[in-house]
Amino acid sequence: LDLDPELAQVSCLVGEINQAILDIIVNAAHAVKHVANAEPSQKGLIRISTQPQDERVIIRVSDNGIGIPEAILPKIFEPFFTTKVVGQGTGQGLALVYSTIVDKHGGTIEVESEMGKGTVFIISLPIDEKG
Repeated sequence: LDLDPELAQVSCLVGEINQAILDIIVNAAHAVKHVANAEPSQKGLIRISTQPQDERVIIRVSDNGIGIPEAILPKIFEPFFTTKVVGQGTGQGLALVYSTIVDKHGGTIEVESEMGKGTVFIISLPIDEKG
């Protein structure tokens, strides 16, 4: 964890933001597990950081997992899209994350990924001017 203790408040639906972050962390854990299964001597790492940027709060969730193939990056927030085998994924997690961050909170979410290196989800939420 690398959390800015001076971070401004964000007006949000706390339960929904918590669930969105948890969904991203669970996906990161699955990506890291794939690497550990292939190379048991390599340890997985998930980092969560926060920082202010202009009038926004930036949350980064990064991992050193398998990465997301470039060809499917544009689809990952689509409802029912999943790379998991039948019975293991519904394809709803990242679609709900997108809806929560963008539609309900006026934020943005970006993804940077490189196969074999890992993935970073970058969430940007507006700062609550009243807080």
